[in-house]
Amino acid sequence: MTLNELSEKANFIAGQQRVLRAHWNHYGNSLVQAITLSKASLHLSVGCNNDTGLGFWLFDHFLIRVTPEQAFNGHIFNYTIEARDEEQSVLIGRARLGDDGMLDGSVHIDQREAVFDHFLGKINGVYNALFEATERGESLTLATLARHHAAA
Repeated sequence: MTLNELSEKANFIAGQQRVLRAHWNHYGNSLVQAITLSKASLHLSVGCNNDTGLGFWLFDHFLIRVTPEQAFNGHIFNYTIEARDEEQSVLIGRARLGDDGMLDGSVHIDQREAVFDHFLGKINGVYNALFEATERGESLTLATLARHHAAA
């Protein structure tokens, strides 16, 4: 391989990485805007937003995180949930961000409401578990939530 060929490949890779980072940032902006502008009472607030992930507090007790996978050229987002003051987390969903800005091949990151609906689809099982536990007057730990989510 010549120096020119290697340089062309390196430039292509760097360009794709810039596009992927730009898509991640755009996705995060769309989701944060959708949540903060929503008139629905979801008891969901923005907890953190940075290059390594997004965080949203649910009922000020659970932290829902959206993070890109820790792989070079990673296109997968992991949706996890943590309880306040606990170090463990539970995977509740995954999504793929394409080079074209499409989320799971069906939602473009420019469509703020569609991005929001996609996110709500990923965390819907959490709301269902919280509702059922509250309705029955039962405690809900992260371990119980993980078992409930695995069964759903």
